[in-house]
Amino acid sequence: MTTKGFQEDFATIELLLASDASTKRTDAFILAYSKMEKQVRRIFTYIVFQEPAFYMSESVSKNNIAGKISSKGNLYFQNFISGFNAIYPESFESIVGSDYYTSFLKNNFCTIDKFRNKIVHGQLTGEDLDKDALERVICILQDWCSRVGEKMMKEIGYDGLEKNSLRKHSDKNLADTYLTHISDIKGLDTFIKEKMSKEKMKKDGTYIDCKKAPL
Repeated sequence: MTTKGFQEDFATIELLLASDASTKRTDAFILAYSKMEKQVRRIFTYIVFQEPAFYMSESVSKNNIAGKISSKGNLYFQNFISGFNAIYPESFESIVGSDYYTSFLKNNFCTIDKFRNKIVHGQLTGEDLDKDALERVICILQDWCSRVGEKMMKEIGYDGLEKNSLRKHSDKNLADTYLTHISDIKGLDTFIKEKMSKEKMKKDGTYIDCKKAPL
C-alpha cells in the first residue's frame, strides 16, 4: 500500500512518462533521483525534530534545523542514512527489510548514481542511454521510495515524502528510544561531523564507493 505522500509526490513523474516530450525519460529519472535523496533527508530531519529541545511553537527551531542541514553541502543519500542509524534504535536496513535494502544498495544504487552524475554533468544524454534500461531504473527508484515511505510511515509515522518534515509525532516519547540525543543546534552540527561524514562511514565499513563500480 503506497502512502498518500508517495502518490502525490510521484504523480509528476507519471505525467512526464506519459507525455510526448523527447526528454521525458531523462527528466523523469533526474526528478525521481532527487526525490530519493529528498526522502532520506526529510526522514532524518523528522527524527531530529522529535527531540524535546525543538518545539513546534518556535519557528527558530525549525529554521535552525533546516538551515544547518542545508548549509552542509557534503550531505547526500548515504550520509543521511548513516545519521538515521546513529540516532534511531532500529536501523534503516531493518525497517526497510534487510534483503531489499542490501539488493538496492549493492545492485542498483551505484548504477543509478553514475547515471545521475553523467547526465547532470553533460557526459550522457537521454539519447545515449538505452530507453528500456532508463525506464527500469526509474521503476527501481519509484519502488524504493514507495517501500521506504510505507515502512517508515509504520515505524515513525512519517514517509519522508509528505511536505513539512518538521512536525511532531503523535507519540511525544518517540525520542526517548534514541541511541543518541541532540540537545541543540550546536549538538546537531557536532553530530553531523562525527556521525555522518564519509570518513566515519569508511571507518565503519558502511560506505559504498560508487567511483569504483562499473556503469
